[in-house]
Amino acid sequence: MTHPGTGAVASNNPIARAYNALIIGLAIVGGAIFGLMAFFIGADVLVRNTVGGGLAWVIETMEYAMYVATIFAAPWVLREGAHVSVDVVTSNLPEGLRRVVSCFVCLLGSAICFVICYYSALATLKAFERGSQIYKTFTIPEWTISIFVPFGMLLVAIEFLLLFRGELRSPAHVSAR
Repeated sequence: MTHPGTGAVASNNPIARAYNALIIGLAIVGGAIFGLMAFFIGADVLVRNTVGGGLAWVIETMEYAMYVATIFAAPWVLREGAHVSVDVVTSNLPEGLRRVVSCFVCLLGSAICFVICYYSALATLKAFERGSQIYKTFTIPEWTISIFVPFGMLLVAIEFLLLFRGELRSPAHVSAR
Protein backbone atom coordinates (compact mmCIF):
# COMPACT_ATOMS: atom_id res chain seq x y z
CA MET A 1 0.00 0.00 0.00
CA THR A 2 2.08 2.90 -1.21
CA HIS A 3 -0.86 5.26 -1.81
CA PRO A 4 -2.02 6.43 1.61
CA GLY A 5 -5.06 8.63 1.79
CA THR A 6 -6.93 6.95 -1.07
CA GLY A 7 -10.07 6.46 1.01
CA ALA A 8 -13.18 8.65 0.93
CA VAL A 9 -11.24 11.83 1.75
CA ALA A 10 -12.52 14.49 -0.65
CA SER A 11 -15.98 13.90 -2.04
CA ASN A 12 -19.23 15.71 -2.65
CA ASN A 13 -21.12 12.54 -1.76
CA PRO A 14 -22.75 13.08 1.67
CA ILE A 15 -22.35 9.41 2.59
CA ALA A 16 -18.64 9.51 1.75
CA ARG A 17 -18.23 12.73 3.74
CA ALA A 18 -20.07 11.24 6.72
CA TYR A 19 -17.96 8.08 6.54
CA ASN A 20 -14.78 10.13 6.33
CA ALA A 21 -15.90 12.19 9.34
CA LEU A 22 -16.57 8.94 11.24
CA ILE A 23 -13.08 7.59 10.50
CA ILE A 24 -11.39 10.86 11.45
CA GLY A 25 -13.60 11.26 14.53
CA LEU A 26 -12.81 7.75 15.74
CA ALA A 27 -9.09 8.39 15.22
CA ILE A 28 -9.34 11.58 17.29
CA VAL A 29 -11.22 9.75 20.05
CA GLY A 30 -8.64 6.95 19.92
CA GLY A 31 -5.82 9.49 20.27
CA ALA A 32 -7.61 11.18 23.16
CA ILE A 33 -8.04 7.83 24.88
CA PHE A 34 -4.31 7.16 24.55
CA GLY A 35 -3.61 10.59 26.04
CA LEU A 36 -5.97 9.92 28.96
CA MET A 37 -4.29 6.56 29.47
CA ALA A 38 -0.93 8.28 29.91
CA PHE A 39 -2.46 10.70 32.40
CA PHE A 40 -4.22 8.04 34.50
CA ILE A 41 -1.25 5.66 34.51
CA GLY A 42 0.93 8.54 35.68
CA ALA A 43 -1.65 9.44 38.33
CA ASP A 44 -1.77 5.82 39.49
CA VAL A 45 2.04 5.70 39.81
CA LEU A 46 2.04 9.02 41.68
CA VAL A 47 -0.67 7.90 44.10
CA ARG A 48 0.99 4.51 44.61
CA ASN A 49 4.36 6.12 45.40
CA THR A 50 3.04 8.90 47.63
CA VAL A 51 0.04 7.40 49.42
CA GLY A 52 1.02 3.75 49.26
CA GLY A 53 -2.02 2.37 47.43
CA GLY A 54 -2.77 2.81 43.79
CA LEU A 55 -6.03 3.50 42.05
CA ALA A 56 -7.54 0.01 41.85
CA TRP A 57 -9.64 0.73 38.78
CA VAL A 58 -6.85 2.14 36.60
CA ILE A 59 -5.26 -1.09 35.35
CA GLU A 60 -8.49 -2.70 34.22
CA THR A 61 -9.76 0.55 32.73
CA MET A 62 -6.49 0.96 30.80
CA GLU A 63 -6.84 -2.59 29.43
CA TYR A 64 -10.23 -1.71 28.00
CA ALA A 65 -9.11 1.76 26.92
CA MET A 66 -6.13 0.40 24.96
CA TYR A 67 -8.38 -2.11 23.25
CA VAL A 68 -11.02 0.48 22.30
CA ALA A 69 -8.48 3.13 21.23
CA THR A 70 -6.70 0.65 18.98
CA ILE A 71 -9.93 -0.44 17.31
CA PHE A 72 -11.07 3.17 16.87
CA ALA A 73 -7.76 4.26 15.32
CA ALA A 74 -7.18 1.19 13.09
CA PRO A 75 -9.20 2.30 10.03
CA TRP A 76 -7.53 5.71 9.96
CA VAL A 77 -4.07 4.16 10.46
CA LEU A 78 -4.70 1.84 7.51
CA ARG A 79 -6.00 4.71 5.36
CA GLU A 80 -2.94 6.83 6.09
CA GLY A 81 -0.48 3.97 5.60
CA ALA A 82 0.80 4.59 9.14
CA HIS A 83 0.80 0.92 10.08
CA VAL A 84 3.80 -1.39 10.26
CA SER A 85 4.43 -2.78 6.81
CA VAL A 86 7.04 -5.23 5.62
CA ASP A 87 7.58 -4.35 1.98
CA VAL A 88 11.03 -5.80 1.35
CA VAL A 89 9.60 -8.03 -1.40
CA THR A 90 7.01 -5.70 -2.94
CA SER A 91 9.32 -2.67 -3.06
CA ASN A 92 11.65 -4.65 -5.34
CA LEU A 93 8.93 -5.80 -7.74
CA PRO A 94 8.29 -4.15 -11.10
CA GLU A 95 5.51 -1.52 -10.88
CA GLY A 96 2.88 -3.64 -12.65
CA LEU A 97 3.47 -6.70 -10.50
CA ARG A 98 3.67 -4.55 -7.37
CA ARG A 99 0.22 -3.18 -8.17
CA VAL A 100 -1.19 -6.67 -8.70
CA VAL A 101 0.22 -7.79 -5.34
CA SER A 102 -1.08 -4.62 -3.68
CA CYS A 103 -4.56 -5.21 -5.08
CA PHE A 104 -4.45 -8.83 -3.93
CA VAL A 105 -3.35 -7.78 -0.44
CA CYS A 106 -6.17 -5.23 -0.23
CA LEU A 107 -8.77 -7.81 -1.25
CA LEU A 108 -7.31 -10.46 1.06
CA GLY A 109 -7.15 -8.02 3.98
CA SER A 110 -10.75 -7.00 3.37
CA ALA A 111 -11.91 -10.61 3.18
CA ILE A 112 -10.10 -11.51 6.42
CA CYS A 113 -11.61 -8.48 8.18
CA PHE A 114 -15.11 -9.37 6.95
CA VAL A 115 -14.68 -12.93 8.29
CA ILE A 116 -13.48 -11.61 11.66
CA CYS A 117 -16.35 -9.11 11.66
CA TYR A 118 -18.89 -11.87 11.03
CA TYR A 119 -17.62 -14.32 13.63
CA SER A 120 -16.99 -11.66 16.27
CA ALA A 121 -20.53 -10.35 15.70
CA LEU A 122 -21.83 -13.89 16.28
CA ALA A 123 -19.76 -14.20 19.46
CA THR A 124 -21.00 -10.79 20.64
CA LEU A 125 -24.61 -11.79 19.97
CA LYS A 126 -24.14 -15.07 21.88
CA ALA A 127 -22.59 -13.22 24.81
CA PHE A 128 -25.57 -10.86 24.81
CA GLU A 129 -28.09 -13.73 24.64
CA ARG A 130 -26.34 -15.67 27.45
CA GLY A 131 -25.97 -12.57 29.57
CA SER A 132 -22.26 -13.32 30.02
CA GLN A 133 -20.46 -11.10 32.51
CA ILE A 134 -16.81 -10.16 32.95
CA TYR A 135 -15.85 -10.31 36.63
CA LYS A 136 -12.78 -8.26 37.47
CA THR A 137 -12.55 -4.95 39.30
CA PHE A 138 -15.76 -4.07 37.51
CA THR A 139 -18.53 -6.47 36.60
CA ILE A 140 -19.72 -5.65 33.11
CA PRO A 141 -21.64 -7.47 30.37
CA GLU A 142 -19.20 -9.21 28.03
CA TRP A 143 -20.97 -7.95 24.90
CA THR A 144 -20.25 -4.31 25.84
CA ILE A 145 -16.57 -5.04 25.34
CA SER A 146 -16.74 -7.49 22.44
CA ILE A 147 -19.03 -5.26 20.32
CA PHE A 148 -16.03 -3.15 19.33
CA VAL A 149 -14.39 -5.95 17.31
CA PRO A 150 -17.08 -6.40 14.62
CA PHE A 151 -17.50 -2.62 14.42
CA GLY A 152 -13.76 -2.04 13.96
CA MET A 153 -13.25 -4.95 11.57
CA LEU A 154 -16.11 -3.74 9.38
CA LEU A 155 -14.48 -0.31 9.09
CA VAL A 156 -11.03 -1.78 8.40
CA ALA A 157 -12.55 -4.05 5.72
CA ILE A 158 -14.13 -1.00 4.09
CA GLU A 159 -10.80 0.84 4.22
CA PHE A 160 -9.09 -2.10 2.49
CA LEU A 161 -11.73 -1.91 -0.25
CA LEU A 162 -11.20 1.84 -0.58
CA LEU A 163 -7.45 1.27 -0.86
CA PHE A 164 -8.14 -1.34 -3.54
CA ARG A 165 -10.30 1.16 -5.43
CA GLY A 166 -7.59 3.80 -5.05
CA GLU A 167 -4.99 1.40 -6.39
CA LEU A 168 -7.15 0.70 -9.44
CA ARG A 169 -7.80 4.41 -10.03
CA SER A 170 -4.24 5.66 -9.63
CA PRO A 171 -2.81 7.21 -12.82
CA ALA A 172 0.11 4.80 -13.17
CA HIS A 173 -2.33 1.86 -13.21
CA VAL A 174 -4.60 3.46 -15.80
CA SER A 175 -1.67 4.25 -18.12
CA ALA A 176 -0.34 0.69 -17.76
CA ARG A 177 -3.53 -0.79 -19.25
